[in-house]
Amino acid sequence: MFQAARHHPGFGEEIFNAYDGSIECPQTVKSSMRSDSGANETLDCLRLNIYVPAIASSQNPLPVLVWIHGGIYAVGSASHYDPENLVRKGIVVVTINYRLGPYGFMCLDVPNVPGNQGLKDQYEALTWVRRNIRAFGGNPYNVTIGGQSAGAGSALLHLYSTKDKLFNKVIAQSGTPHKPVSFVNADIDVAKKLALHLGFNTTDTSEALEFLKDTPHKLVSGAAADLNLQLRPCKERSFSGVENFIDTDPFSLSNAKKVKGTPILIGQTSKEYQGSHANEDDEYYKPSIFIDTLKESFYLNNEQMEEAALIARHFYIGDEPISKDLLFELNTFLTDFLLKHPIERTTANLLKENAKPVYQYEFRYVGDSEKDEAGHNEELKYLFKYGGAVEANEKNQLLTDRISRMWSNFVKYG
Repeated sequence: MFQAARHHPGFGEEIFNAYDGSIECPQTVKSSMRSDSGANETLDCLRLNIYVPAIASSQNPLPVLVWIHGGIYAVGSASHYDPENLVRKGIVVVTINYRLGPYGFMCLDVPNVPGNQGLKDQYEALTWVRRNIRAFGGNPYNVTIGGQSAGAGSALLHLYSTKDKLFNKVIAQSGTPHKPVSFVNADIDVAKKLALHLGFNTTDTSEALEFLKDTPHKLVSGAAADLNLQLRPCKERSFSGVENFIDTDPFSLSNAKKVKGTPILIGQTSKEYQGSHANEDDEYYKPSIFIDTLKESFYLNNEQMEEAALIARHFYIGDEPISKDLLFELNTFLTDFLLKHPIERTTANLLKENAKPVYQYEFRYVGDSEKDEAGHNEELKYLFKYGGAVEANEKNQLLTDRISRMWSNFVKYG
């Protein structure tokens, strides 16, 4: 339940009817927000969905895109992505589930749950693709891993991991391990905190895990959300006989052997934090948003931090008091420091380790909406019909054709 995934043992003489693509891993949603909408959640959630063009065959194997969903490692599902636009361009697309929240990202002081179980689920999916995708008309040796937000950070962590490289190319949209909140210091008391919140008090991690195993997953995931636990990728503790997925902090990530010669497509939308704080009340604008944001990325003493925050503040808003009237400028600051700067840092590191070619993009299209610029997730609906089909008009169709063509060409040719 909380341990690393294992290879599926197979179905023997039986036939598995793979008709339900809606299965989701337990979503880390607050207990008070729970409803019947979680009917598709199950702990038996390590499924993948395969979308194949009619022209694919074992004699004509096509390039493969393995897509890792976003959702801050807490929510999301393979079923949320309809890749018809990409499949029409002649590639096989595989969308995968991985365990989330407490089931995928507890980093504990016991060898059976050292951390990053969700990332190891993703690697197990890649292993399955390598072994089986030819039977579906995919080329197991022409595989691109891609994702958006947490999925992009995951894809890059696979590139840096010491595990075998089961892919050839990487797409990273609006995410990187260098992005604040994408990586955390291990909290080895998480299992005990969850157990206590659910009524079981213990000082022993193994006892807490046994209790959580027997507790309905909606309660466990709900408790993690109620406690606002930051369950993300982490630097794992070392245990004898246990292979780590991540053994360093994000700013020390390096794997020149795997990175060298790897084609990379990386970028973001023009205003990632567009609308993120539109509904905040006046109290939100009183604390120092500049100091709080800079603390997420830089380790400075108090005097240095205050000086850096003052420089940033003057650059973005001058001497104006922080208020809702400056929402556009504040969103620009947040976009720059929380995503654009980390992506620039990541890109520089990839180039330093000889990734090539590297394509960097910025997505700005907003169609006929009233938005000034494109916010987080904006490009997904043109690639995947994410959140439903876009309005049918000539401009939207042109954009859909162009971006799906560019992305599928990258999958085919790098």
